[in-house]
Amino acid sequence: MTMTFRFAVLVVAVFGITAVARAQDAPIGEWDVTTMSPVGTSTSMLVIKKDGEKIVAVGKGANGERPYDSIKVDGKDITLVITIQYEGSPMTITYVGEITKDGMGGAADFGGLATGTWSAVAHK
Repeated sequence: MTMTFRFAVLVVAVFGITAVARAQDAPIGEWDVTTMSPVGTSTSMLVIKKDGEKIVAVGKGANGERPYDSIKVDGKDITLVITIQYEGSPMTITYVGEITKDGMGGAADFGGLATGTWSAVAHK
């Protein structure tokens, strides 16, 4: 084997292991989410699961189910992005937070129009 080939195999192996480790760090399961915004407090369920090699999230609430646009987990940091319809227009909400032993939570940005906070605990 050439040195270049061995290096390429090593790089692929390292990135593959990193991707699996991040997926394993993801808070897989059902979560009761509370979102505090300038218009009030809302609650919903967040379902995080593996779909093959990637992690997906679905929100479930009074208005039905909606898949999140993306979910990113990097160690204890989590970012969730979802687009909703708000007063007839699409609004992208970005949740940025931290995963702890008791749950997760952090800041929410409502399409650059307002900010709030969010928290989640394991669904019982």
